[in-house]
Amino acid sequence: MKSYIWTLPTRVFHWLFATSILLAFLTDDDNLLTYHAIIGYSIFILLGFRFFWGIAGPKYSRFSDFPLSIKALKEFLSNIFSHKEYAGHNPAASYVMIAMFVVTALTIISGVLTFGIQEGKGLLSFLNNSYYKEMEIFEEIHEFCSTLLIILIVAHIGGVLSDRLLKPETQTLNSIFTGYKTLNIVKNVKLNIFQKALGFLFLIIFILFLVFSFTNQGNLLLVSKYEPINYEKKNELFVSECASCHTLYPSKYLA
Repeated sequence: MKSYIWTLPTRVFHWLFATSILLAFLTDDDNLLTYHAIIGYSIFILLGFRFFWGIAGPKYSRFSDFPLSIKALKEFLSNIFSHKEYAGHNPAASYVMIAMFVVTALTIISGVLTFGIQEGKGLLSFLNNSYYKEMEIFEEIHEFCSTLLIILIVAHIGGVLSDRLLKPETQTLNSIFTGYKTLNIVKNVKLNIFQKALGFLFLIIFILFLVFSFTNQGNLLLVSKYEPINYEKKNELFVSECASCHTLYPSKYLA
């Protein structure tokens, strides 16, 4: 029997999130860094929506509905070939989804730090000075999290495909397009007015942010008003006469 499990906001989030992640990887290039940053910020908006949706959204989309206990995971793995059905996420999928959200958030945060420290752009552009600009740890964290995210995405896709093979009657893969799963007992969900308003509000915020960012690429999220001072150029006499033995520091650090 058909059961309406994934509501429209959940499905829209899923495809916007998947598309944005793909675009983030495709724009991971020095020449496309501005677009990469815009996409990163937009993904953060999507994560914000998913956080509130996981608390106030409909059943099966809420985090409280995720079977995250170790006991549930062991039971699922030991009976993976059985026909026990899950209307929402199964235990393994729940762990992967939570991990994806956490790793994506860490990827964005480390990306903002890297963007500010090494590129001198964005909200943290003030960190792009002689004391921080050679710091590469956040770039390394960003790359590590990106790689980990790919692994989690592969695990997610693998889980969906395995469910397709082991339990084709459930129609799990189709459900992310239609919202419907085929279950033994009908378990429909329905949105209330608050949930509809929440989904619509975040969609508007997401669209407005993209329009604003692509049409105003000089905004503070993408460029820098900070102009680094070249102390060596300002003190050419010191450099030519004394720099072989002494290091030049900005005077404010010597007070």
